[in-house]
Amino acid sequence: MAPLLANSVSKGSPAYDKLRRSFFNERVPDVHPTEIVSPKTTGEVVTAVESARQRGLKIGVRSGGHLFFCNSLLENGLLIDTSNLNQNIKYDAATEIATVSPGHRVEAVINYLRRINRFFPAGHSRSVALGGFLLAGGQGWFVRGWGYTADRWVAQIEVVTSDGKVVIANKSQNAELFWAAPGSGQGFFGVVTRIWIRTIPARKLYDMTIIIDSTEIFKKLLKYVIETSKKVPKYGVDLFFSTFYADKDDPNGGHESKAKRVFFLINEMMFADSIEEARVLGSPWDALPDEFKKYTVATIPLAERTWEELWAAQESFQPQGNGERWNVDSILVDPNASDDDVIDAVTPALFNLPTRHSSGTFCPIDYYPDERNHALSLPQKTYVSTMLCWKDAKYDAAMDKWLLDAYTKADRVSSGVYVADFNVKHRKPKVMTDSALSKWLQIREKWDPSETFIGHRGFASTLDPSYEHRNSSTNPRSKLS
Repeated sequence: MAPLLANSVSKGSPAYDKLRRSFFNERVPDVHPTEIVSPKTTGEVVTAVESARQRGLKIGVRSGGHLFFCNSLLENGLLIDTSNLNQNIKYDAATEIATVSPGHRVEAVINYLRRINRFFPAGHSRSVALGGFLLAGGQGWFVRGWGYTADRWVAQIEVVTSDGKVVIANKSQNAELFWAAPGSGQGFFGVVTRIWIRTIPARKLYDMTIIIDSTEIFKKLLKYVIETSKKVPKYGVDLFFSTFYADKDDPNGGHESKAKRVFFLINEMMFADSIEEARVLGSPWDALPDEFKKYTVATIPLAERTWEELWAAQESFQPQGNGERWNVDSILVDPNASDDDVIDAVTPALFNLPTRHSSGTFCPIDYYPDERNHALSLPQKTYVSTMLCWKDAKYDAAMDKWLLDAYTKADRVSSGVYVADFNVKHRKPKVMTDSALSKWLQIREKWDPSETFIGHRGFASTLDPSYEHRNSSTNPRSKLS
């Protein structure tokens, strides 16, 4: 038996299962890597990759554990957990670029940058880690005007390749690897060990919220929200619309909602220098039509917010630590789909929520990438998702079926799926355009011909449904359910 790597645990050791289950989702599959390593340096990542190659182990990589499907767990593989990797954040005032680790959580990066009055559009949840967030492309703060975070805010990355080499990738050096990273998510074929991120001067954060009981008026209200969103400036503004049950936070509530009242949250966040500027950015919501006013549940006026307040609001929709089990699916709305068709297609996913803790999300994005710049290539008008939350494992199959049915219907107005929501055991929507995926697969073959990393197989099956089946006998995820 090969000796254990530094900072690692193996099956049967006291710390193994706690580390194996270190995910946001309580629903961790019965999949057991041979060894879990938590490297502290890039050199230790190199050693881990070389060891895996020598032992014939496939490699999974975990940064924050927010991917609900736990795809980094590979049966009898090697899990590289980047939580402790390269933990020093550095900032270069001359270039205005900070160097971070894939294991750094959003909270750590934001707190570091705000001490020096800088800003970077990281993820909305404080516990998300930058590695997975940026490989997915990054639906970060103010995405509607600035685009995905990986598109314009990442200067370069350091990667340990499948053969154990350390390379720098940017637009001029190992450019094809840099092209392949954004939007690759769970399919990336190396271990990102450092990320150079661009920053800008910090500004103040403001937001306002309206909560409406949409139970009797859902489609009319959603149409009004879509039309009003088009009047909101794109830059320095986040639009977040969510559906949830009135008794979501009832401490005595059960699996299903008793209230059966679906609330609709309208929230606008502003990145501005003053409340006067923020008020202009939020002005399209000032004149709520009379037909909706009588259904208004609460209005939270425009005010300056702290990061802690914003993170707490996010966590109220995504609780963790009390046995919550999660599943998610989403669509990226096709820009050619009409508003009426979108409303009809997504209503089941947003309105007919199957559990009290579940919520729907509707976020205008208006992002139209150029695949010559990166693999992140799907044009998208809106991000629509449903996060299902429950606590009893007996509901697992029913929740999976509900999600499949709802998003099979929603798919008719979709251009694809946000790659972080791609579930290899679920639907097989596009994660890139066909031409970008074909190019991406060729690059992957060049950089990892031995398939040390296997996340690409699910992506490839969206082009060729037989691809994953041909590889199923050697798939270390075969126990994942």
